[in-house]
Amino acid sequence: MSTDQSLEILVVAILYMCMFLMVIGPALESVTGLQALSVDGVRGIERTWELVSNPQGWVLCLGYVPVHYTYLFVRARLAGESIAAYWE
Repeated sequence: MSTDQSLEILVVAILYMCMFLMVIGPALESVTGLQALSVDGVRGIERTWELVSNPQGWVLCLGYVPVHYTYLFVRARLAGESIAAYWE
C-alpha cells in the first residue's frame, strides 16, 4: 500500500468522525435518546472511557467498519482491480 492510499484511508476516517459528530450523532440522539458525544471536555484515559462506556460511542466505532470496507471496495473497483491486488 502506498502512502497515498494510506492517506486516503486516514482522510476517510477523519471525514467519518466529523460527519458522525455533526450529523449522525445528533440524529441518533434525537431519535433514540442516546447521550450525545461531546467534542470538548476531558482528555486522555477519561475521554476514552467516556467514549467506550457510551452506547453512541459503540455506534461510532462499529459504524466505521462498513464505511471502511465500502470505501476499500469502491476505490479498488474504480481502479479496475480486485480489492486484494489494489490494496497490497
